[in-house]
Amino acid sequence: MIDDINDSMVMTKRFRSPVEFSLYIEERVQKEKIGYIDMIIDYCKNHDLDIENVGKLITKSLKEKIQIEAEESNLMKPKGRLPL
Repeated sequence: MIDDINDSMVMTKRFRSPVEFSLYIEERVQKEKIGYIDMIIDYCKNHDLDIENVGKLITKSLKEKIQIEAEESNLMKPKGRLPL
């Protein structure tokens, strides 16, 4: 419980909302040319955060990008999609 509070305090000091966090992750992915999953893991390691607590800061849009990345990397089974 105390860890959850400390993690939330650390995250909210830097990012005021899930949108800010997600934008930060997306910018870093573009700059460093690495995947979303790797970037989030890297962020958690560098800021000594439990990866389970970062889910609260991920927007729907970023979740969709992570899902697509996971499907393309065969980390999860693809869900049906309509062709674009």
